[in-house]
Amino acid sequence: MTAAQSNDQRLLNRILEDRHRTLAPEKSRDDFFTYFAADNALQDWDLDYDEIMDGIVDGAHDCGIDGIWTFVDERFITADSHRFLSSRANKIELVILQAKNTAGYQESVIEKLHFHLPALLDMSRNEEELAPHTNAKLLDRTWRFLQVLEELASSFPKVRIKVIYANKAAEGPHPNVKAKGDRLRRELAPLITSDTVADLEYLNAADLRERTARGAKAVAQLVFTETPMSTSLGEGYVCLARLDEYYRFITSDNEALRLELFESNVRDYAGSTMVNNAIGDTLKSGTGEDFWWFNNGVTIVADAAQIAGKRIVVKDPQIVNGLQTSHEVYSYFQQGGHHRDRSLLVKIVVAPESGTARDRIIRATNSQTQLPAGALRATESIQKDIEESLAYSGGYRYERRASHYRNLGLPLDRIVTMARLAREFTAFALREPHTALRHSDELLLNETYYAQIFSTRHDLDIYRLCLDVHTRLRGFLQEYTADQPLLGESQENWLYPLASMSAYTLTRLRQPTERDLLNIDLDHLDDELMQRMTGTLDTGFKSALRHSKASGVDRIARTPEFTSRLRQSVVSQARFHIQH
Repeated sequence: MTAAQSNDQRLLNRILEDRHRTLAPEKSRDDFFTYFAADNALQDWDLDYDEIMDGIVDGAHDCGIDGIWTFVDERFITADSHRFLSSRANKIELVILQAKNTAGYQESVIEKLHFHLPALLDMSRNEEELAPHTNAKLLDRTWRFLQVLEELASSFPKVRIKVIYANKAAEGPHPNVKAKGDRLRRELAPLITSDTVADLEYLNAADLRERTARGAKAVAQLVFTETPMSTSLGEGYVCLARLDEYYRFITSDNEALRLELFESNVRDYAGSTMVNNAIGDTLKSGTGEDFWWFNNGVTIVADAAQIAGKRIVVKDPQIVNGLQTSHEVYSYFQQGGHHRDRSLLVKIVVAPESGTARDRIIRATNSQTQLPAGALRATESIQKDIEESLAYSGGYRYERRASHYRNLGLPLDRIVTMARLAREFTAFALREPHTALRHSDELLLNETYYAQIFSTRHDLDIYRLCLDVHTRLRGFLQEYTADQPLLGESQENWLYPLASMSAYTLTRLRQPTERDLLNIDLDHLDDELMQRMTGTLDTGFKSALRHSKASGVDRIARTPEFTSRLRQSVVSQARFHIQH
């Protein structure tokens, strides 16, 4: 072992200690390393905390898999987001993570994946045979990939499986480990489709440290072709950038689309539409006409911009208009396209951080075509009010835009995404834990769900209360599972039903109103009450399993029938003193 390599390990351990203490001291060292490895391994997809945790399946019966995520055209697929995807796709990716908080690679890790993955990724798999030795969350996440694969089959997308093996080794894997890894890679691809590509990536201490240092790029450079025009009112530039230089601007080092550049864009990629097909046709055209003649270009809002030679250095760039064009440019070069000296029109606006200029620019530059439901959520006044209220009254940091606070190194349990708040409000205030478990994107994109959750009719304090209840329940479940495993292993299957039960037990009412919930004393949600509720929930799950063993806890918890039976069980028990 060289001195430099041992230094990498020592420095990585110091980074882990600091991050663990700052971000998630309640997690065990092994659990935090799994999150840390996933966060860095998935850096190019720019997932938020909830999305990273959505894919972590580590635990009993995990088949040697610590995390698994599905992406369609660089977009992470949640439980319901495939409903909002275009019917056509260029690329489907499955990322599988094995993270070991150890200092060496092991052949047994590869062997375990080699044994289990063929059965898990078989579209004709037998759920009843897999269920006894496979945790429910892993079954669900692998089925999610197979479902997307089947639904998008008609568009003949490129399919890629990427297995990542991360640990704190000083060097790369031993030749014996690498040989078994190569065999896994060769045999894994044909299991999916005949032209599937499979990769196996090893991340050691040096790799993880480098990725940690890289972090989210806050500064980017765009090479222009001619001197930009600047404005006299405030700071801003208009320039032409050659197509290949713009492609470099919107992609990471491994040529993945940098999704963090589009956080403020109120629209998502619309797929194969008439407009996008026309953009693609213009890019592929063999005529001598320049691209920018036929395209409105892109608008970038930034914190600062400065010309340096033939480059504009941009701080915290956000592409607020031009997402469709950007995706088509990305796809064009991914398929081997050439710039042929053609350019794109780029507007860079440095708007004041304070005030409404930024949001008005976002709305104005995106108001020319119909927007999907939920597109303007982050800039709505109710979202800003919630962010301010949670910061002052609860010490939470509400992320209206993905990863903003996480990139600042704040404790993960105090960072709240819009999707997390929607689910926790649904479970506690609406008492629909099955809906919270089944839906994530739809709670934000569906107008009916959204209006129920985010409304000026609600007292802002109800959002803090929902988070406080779930925070207390999470802490209890963390200690509870240290001594005994939960049925189905996944804590989320217990968290949301317990939150729903809490609304009845804390108010002692059969139909509590929002005002009733706001009048509760949260100190009454003590260990004794949570223990009793957990016992009732455990009984409910076991009863349901006796009637349908094939369903599993994961599916049972997602049914309205189970929610109804659980409510009846709670309100009818004398020990909870629910008033009739």
